[in-house]
Amino acid sequence: MRLAAYLVLGTSLQLSANTYAQKVNLKFEKSSLETVFKEIRKQSGYSFLYNNELLKKAQKITVYLSNANVEQALDILLKDQPLEYRINGKIISLVPKASPIRSTANPSFTTTVQRKLNGYVRNEKGEPLQNATVSLKGTLVSTSTNSSGYFELSNTPAKGSLLISYVGYQTQEVSIAADLDNIKLVRETKALAEVVVSTGFQTINAERATGSFGRVSQEQIEKPSTNIAQRIIGTTAGVQATLDVDGNPRFEIRGQTSLNIRDAAGNLTANASPLVVVDGFAIQGDFKSINPNDVESINILKDAAAASIWGARAANGVIVIVTKKARQGTPLRVDFQAFTRIGQKFDLSYVNPLASSKETIDYEKMAFNKWSAVENSGSLESNYDKAWSQGLVALSENHLGFLSDTERDAQLARLSTLDNRQQIKDLLLAAPLSQQYNLSMQGSSGRMNNLFSLMHERNQSNFQETKNQKYMLNYRTSVNLFSWLDFNASTMLQYNNYDKNGVTLADIQGLSPYDMLTNADGSFTNISQYYWPLIERSVPMNKFPYADWTYNPAREIHARNKNSKELNARFMGGLTFKLMKGLSFDTKLQYELFNTNNRYRYNEDSFYVRKKVNEATSWDTKTGTLVPNLPKGGIIEQPLGSPSEWNQVRVHAYSFRNQVNFNRTFNGKHEINAIAGSEISNQVSEQFYHPTVFGYNDATLTVGSFPNGPGGTFAPIKDWMGKNQTFTYSNAFGYRTERFFSLYGNAAYTYLNKYTLSGSIRTDASNMITDDPAYRYAPFWSLGGSYQIKRENFMQAVNWLDKLNLRLTYGFNGNVDRSTSFRPLVALGTLPNIYTNDNTARISSYGNPSLRWERTGTWNAGIDYSLWQGKLYGKIDVYNKQGKDLIAELSIPAVNGVTKQKLNNAEINNSGIELEFGTTLPLKGSNITWRGNLNFSYNKNKVTKLFVANYVAYDLYGYGQNYGAYVQGYDANSMWMFDYAGVYNKQPMVNGANGDRYDFGAWSPGDGRDYLLNVGTRVAPYTLGFSNTFDIYDFSLSFILTGKLGHVFKTLPFDYPAVGYDRLLPNKKLTDVINGDPNQIVPLPLNDIEPRYYFWDRYTQYLSYLSANASHLRMQEVNASYRLPTKKWSILKKSDAMVYIQGNDLFTVLFNKQGEDPEFPLGTMKPRPRFTFGFKVGF
Repeated sequence: MRLAAYLVLGTSLQLSANTYAQKVNLKFEKSSLETVFKEIRKQSGYSFLYNNELLKKAQKITVYLSNANVEQALDILLKDQPLEYRINGKIISLVPKASPIRSTANPSFTTTVQRKLNGYVRNEKGEPLQNATVSLKGTLVSTSTNSSGYFELSNTPAKGSLLISYVGYQTQEVSIAADLDNIKLVRETKALAEVVVSTGFQTINAERATGSFGRVSQEQIEKPSTNIAQRIIGTTAGVQATLDVDGNPRFEIRGQTSLNIRDAAGNLTANASPLVVVDGFAIQGDFKSINPNDVESINILKDAAAASIWGARAANGVIVIVTKKARQGTPLRVDFQAFTRIGQKFDLSYVNPLASSKETIDYEKMAFNKWSAVENSGSLESNYDKAWSQGLVALSENHLGFLSDTERDAQLARLSTLDNRQQIKDLLLAAPLSQQYNLSMQGSSGRMNNLFSLMHERNQSNFQETKNQKYMLNYRTSVNLFSWLDFNASTMLQYNNYDKNGVTLADIQGLSPYDMLTNADGSFTNISQYYWPLIERSVPMNKFPYADWTYNPAREIHARNKNSKELNARFMGGLTFKLMKGLSFDTKLQYELFNTNNRYRYNEDSFYVRKKVNEATSWDTKTGTLVPNLPKGGIIEQPLGSPSEWNQVRVHAYSFRNQVNFNRTFNGKHEINAIAGSEISNQVSEQFYHPTVFGYNDATLTVGSFPNGPGGTFAPIKDWMGKNQTFTYSNAFGYRTERFFSLYGNAAYTYLNKYTLSGSIRTDASNMITDDPAYRYAPFWSLGGSYQIKRENFMQAVNWLDKLNLRLTYGFNGNVDRSTSFRPLVALGTLPNIYTNDNTARISSYGNPSLRWERTGTWNAGIDYSLWQGKLYGKIDVYNKQGKDLIAELSIPAVNGVTKQKLNNAEINNSGIELEFGTTLPLKGSNITWRGNLNFSYNKNKVTKLFVANYVAYDLYGYGQNYGAYVQGYDANSMWMFDYAGVYNKQPMVNGANGDRYDFGAWSPGDGRDYLLNVGTRVAPYTLGFSNTFDIYDFSLSFILTGKLGHVFKTLPFDYPAVGYDRLLPNKKLTDVINGDPNQIVPLPLNDIEPRYYFWDRYTQYLSYLSANASHLRMQEVNASYRLPTKKWSILKKSDAMVYIQGNDLFTVLFNKQGEDPEFPLGTMKPRPRFTFGFKVGF
């Protein structure tokens, strides 16, 4: 049925594509071909590709045509010219016209034997070249290739040569007797006239662009990936990526432009993320809402001239993605590809770097009842919740008199020989696995283009029972309704299904190294969450609703169903009215809907249910009476803390844009490109939280009720320990709306195709900033200029220089901080007051009456160059970014009711340089070529304005967080640490201000700036990307190497754990502490009584000797592919096919002696090498 549907759709694409033809009207007298071609482009939408040298040989023409189709017009225009054309979709390629030579005059072949020839024409990457010209040398016999690069020539001689030409590529001569199955053309090194970049609002001729743009190569885009953002890594100077364990990146372009950009874990928030634009509109979904196989091009807008058209959302840069569209005039084409990516299970010694079982037992012996340890008095009420390890329990039971010394020692000796890592790997971890299948069909002709794609993806995470499936459908169409009206539309539908039943790394890190998951007979062990002997002695467990009080994570992952489903959609439609020569009007509308439904169900067999129901039971210890207060059965409950995990999260947004476009050339000397328009956008986010459901039966879809009511102040219900409890049964709702209204304009003027001036302006109004017109409508603008020096007459004799272009721009972009408001805000409580029954509320934001856009002014100077016919090309950019009116938490007088408030009163500066070098070098004709690209960037930032009256030490070093406070005069990502002073009077000390020393027993006094050390920046100032591709006949080998240099990171410290209410888990740095010099590394307590030992982690985690060099080089990926000789199989004769293998994260070169990966330090989920195997086939 599905196959039939695909065939019907494919047939309809083809039939509809052949329905229409494009018409043009031309009226020129003694005009150049270039001028006429530009007019055809404006009227028809066709683009021209040609070498500028070709047009110099063409004669000026006079032509009058009315309502002619493009093919007729071209036939007339080129009738007496030394040119001929080939149409490839919406692109018209111009090539030299073949000269007629009588066959008898050319001895290179003989006509005694006639035969049929066929073959394939491809580019250096092995991709088919459609409409390449294949001609028999010395004759008028010629043909062109189809969409698979395939050609046929009939009645050819046994000997002779073929000439293969394609615009932008070097013409190649091939012997008829040679292997014609894989003819490869090498790209010409001279710049072509029609290379463009997209800003989202318009496409700009790259030679006339004054701004700083980055482009990801088509070769890189086509590599296999589950997230298109992965294809940007290492390809563009100034774009720094931070990866998660699955290889999904977050980007920072040209440094940090705002101060409120990181969460407590140090991750970049939305305030720091670049704006993502797809097919002209900013999208609400992230990169995961884009099918990576549908992407045609990726442009990165880096400076003000490139990005200021996006106004208040462009300070962090803009990533513009254009998706594929059917090529006009091509027959139906079907492409299918599939790949499988496999990885290795985590290295537990790295992600969970605990001390060995024996070392842990020894440490537990040392720490028991010492160093501020929490003791076990033996009473149930105060000790039942001590989830101690088996070692601590044995020591405690001996201390309480329930175990003899011999029994204790025997238990400890047995535990010290155990190692649970293999059981964790077998029962909790999984080898990550991804599988992706993608089918696309496209057909186009005349006035209508259609493209359909369907993608399915399955992913297994690093943990068992945690996985997801994704389905994505895309459809795009464009129709030329009339000669003056075009219609465009696209649809994206995405369905994601996530199962989250597996454990987390935190769950594994909470196990002692000797906590085995199964017994020798295969049964599950009890990794108790209570002080188990006390429970056994004091609690009548079998009389509670559930007699089983045991816990085991390997059992738990099969006793719950935590599921999230996402249904996302994006619809876009637009009309283009061609009003007059060079003038058009666009109206477009985009609507997005993202709907997430979370359902966390815990089965009756889960420890979560058994614990909650049992502990909610009222227990009279004197009479032994038990009264259940919750029904038995499953529980459906959502975590109320994270809005993204509420029962339902819905985001719907629309953008409506109207835009006037003007593109015209006057007298062949003056070219004007301009746009002006308005845009309205609105986004609404809603969250819904439903009450917890108890006693749920999934088979009957029934729920239980509270046997004794929900409890409360006036109707108290006791839990098993005699404490009052209340069962929440109310709903909670969240609502947020963001509205923008924008006016914008952009114009560029080019004279003699050499000198260009550009400018843009935009104003944004929003409900997120003050309604004071002086701030609300403050414009963002840019000015720029470029100079094509190579096109000057005095440079024509410099043959080794192909291109030299100078660029200079200045302007302002903006950013929005979503964490504050210009009015005081209150958050209503979900429950009424228990005494008055009135609603409750709290102040969530005190308000900033003058809240306005953050502004970033940027100047950029750049050079684009190409030398020795493209054997060396690249660009150099120097820039400076000054962020003003940045939101920051500043000190204010206490008379306001608070001492700190977020205000627009901070500034930050970024300056840097970016270098890019590239080459395309044929090593053996077109059979062996090398393409290389090296990009390098340097960025330095400094907070230049920020008033904070006093910094306590823990704010600077970021206690409990991965990032500390910002300080005027310092790098925004500075790492502040204590200077360890050694041991005095058996107490470890740190150096304070004015020669003072502080011990670890209390918070250090005074301003932290006076004694903390700034050990460096956490974000690399130097980054590089190095990519290389070697094409060897049908084989291709490529790799990407990335580097980050010049920064620091914090290595894993010893955790100095004290006996508390949980397991004692010393990490593998214990040996360094025991054997180290106490004046170089903090020792274990030198006194048996250390009442403030639990306080030591305020210092021991932030000592300067823990900082290390974070510089590293990473082999990001290696690719190898082979283009199959499809001609040898009749069924694939007119197709192209390729198989490939890819390796990711193969190795990292570290520059620190600790051997820790700076991006994935010890104790984090460091990815291991992954390998991808796949194939592509096109018909």
